[in-house]
Amino acid sequence: MAKTKVKTRGLTDLNVTNAKIAAGTIDVTAKITGVVPAANLGSGTASSSTYLAGDSTYKTISEYDDNKLQSNIALLGFKCAVNGSLAKYNLQDQIIDEYEDATGIDAGNSTNERLTSGGYIGGTAPTITQDADATGTDGLYTWYKWTDTAATGSYATTATTDHEWFVLGGGGAGGSGGTTSSYSGGGGAAGGYRYGTALSLTGGNTYTITVGAGGTAVAAGTDASGGDGGNSIISGTGITTITSTGGGGGGTRQASDENGQDGGSGGGRSGGNVSSGGSATAITQYTAAGETTTVQGYDGGDGHAVGGGSGGGASGAGNDGTGLNGVAGISGVSNDIIETGTDVTYGGSGASGTGDDGGLSYTGTPLGGAGGGGNGGYLDTNNATAGTDGLGAGGGGGGRQADGNDGGNGIVVLRKLTITGVTYGDDLTLQSTDTTAMAEPDYADMVMLMENSVGTATINVDIKGYISKDSGSTFTEGTLVDEGTWGTNKKIYAFHDLDISAQSGTSMCYKITTHNQVASSKETKIHATSIGWR
Repeated sequence: MAKTKVKTRGLTDLNVTNAKIAAGTIDVTAKITGVVPAANLGSGTASSSTYLAGDSTYKTISEYDDNKLQSNIALLGFKCAVNGSLAKYNLQDQIIDEYEDATGIDAGNSTNERLTSGGYIGGTAPTITQDADATGTDGLYTWYKWTDTAATGSYATTATTDHEWFVLGGGGAGGSGGTTSSYSGGGGAAGGYRYGTALSLTGGNTYTITVGAGGTAVAAGTDASGGDGGNSIISGTGITTITSTGGGGGGTRQASDENGQDGGSGGGRSGGNVSSGGSATAITQYTAAGETTTVQGYDGGDGHAVGGGSGGGASGAGNDGTGLNGVAGISGVSNDIIETGTDVTYGGSGASGTGDDGGLSYTGTPLGGAGGGGNGGYLDTNNATAGTDGLGAGGGGGGRQADGNDGGNGIVVLRKLTITGVTYGDDLTLQSTDTTAMAEPDYADMVMLMENSVGTATINVDIKGYISKDSGSTFTEGTLVDEGTWGTNKKIYAFHDLDISAQSGTSMCYKITTHNQVASSKETKIHATSIGWR
């Protein structure tokens, strides 16, 4: 059949058969009428949800399923969080929380949440009843500190728990100088101390805490050495009493009491002429479980000529007096239990005074545990200093016609891991903090890593997941599905495309709950959670 090339208005050239078109011009507004042969349309039914395949049949268009992709992104996010030791962090319209810490959890709206070994589990902490003078937390630890020497303290727990402990006696007072002679007083000795890491305190028992007071100094010319420091003690049912003895007082000028006193961490120093210092007072008693350090006494040195010596500190025996000058105290030792996380030096002894008119004295910065400095020369203002309270340090000795100074009070500290003593097997409610969505979403997804720590949780019965976009005022529960394992007794649970359009807002958070939990029978742990929205 012959073909004619026809010129159209506004269209490119079109080849048509002579039999099908009359002579003339095709108008672009004209409609093509007639029937298109069925063979040219393909077989099947054409619609908005189908497409014409290469075999000339119509196929149904399937919606792309991105559930596995969403779960894999969450799993990669969990791994990144672990490798980078990251707290909760945000992606675009998605959050990742591997529970490196509690940053992403709303503690006010969560219950029985216990973070341990990188996961949350339902548990109840023991009840602590105590009258400590200070308490606080440091990382994973909770600490209790007693410093009041006026009355005994108490401590009780409802669960038997191991405690780290520190008991430091009071420091001895410095001796006074003579009223008419040039002899000076000796420095006081530091208090003894004991330290351990595993003192088991029994649930239901009440323990008594005694803090040793620093020794009291005497006035110049008084016929007595400086007062001894008091003992610090932990006692109660289930343990053998732990006692740290106080430091000895420094010797006075008076001939009848020129020798230093015996003491827990070193005898007080003599203030007289070639008089002997006190000796260490050792005690024989029970060594507590986990006890790592016990220092109950070092000797004080002898006085010489007119200069008194210092008492013994926690790190060694006292210094001998030499000539007219006062002598330095002995430095203490360090431990971080007094100020958890920071080393503090304690148990320094006091320095002696000087006996000469206008002579030199030891007035430098007190060593170690802040033992007192010695007094200045004849009739000088008394610049002997007291041992610092709470550090069991000895007081400084007095110079000629000058008083000595008091020893520092002792201290008792108990510290325990916050999570120890927790009873597991309680139902858990774990709610996240809010994250603001870029736009109000209609659908949400959740992926979590859980562990059957004890027993086996039934999905959507013993463990459930919820999403909110109004800061937790309204939650919609999703139906969790099992998407595989990530270790022994460890499951990947998830739900996708949860309809949250009935809610209103952009403050996104999640809630996970566990149910029917029983200690040693069913204990369910959540290790990581991710939610996303659109």
